[in-house]
Amino acid sequence: MLTEHDLKMVLMDCKCQSPNSPVDPNGLYTDNLDILEFGRKVEEKVARMYARKERELCIEFVQSINPLVALALTEKRGGM
Repeated sequence: MLTEHDLKMVLMDCKCQSPNSPVDPNGLYTDNLDILEFGRKVEEKVARMYARKERELCIEFVQSINPLVALALTEKRGGM
């Protein structure tokens, strides 16, 4: 699940945000947000989070079967 901080970081990453446009620091309000761009960036962030978690679970599973293969997988694929 994305935290408030994650959503704020995605908001600030949107190209439609001009440096001079006001963004309420206490909320997620803005006057010039491309909601489609924002949605795509949220989707990308969530996909990365689930890919990391899936990799961790995969390595954990492989570790239970063959620790040497798990070590090689960790070295080869590492963190995202």
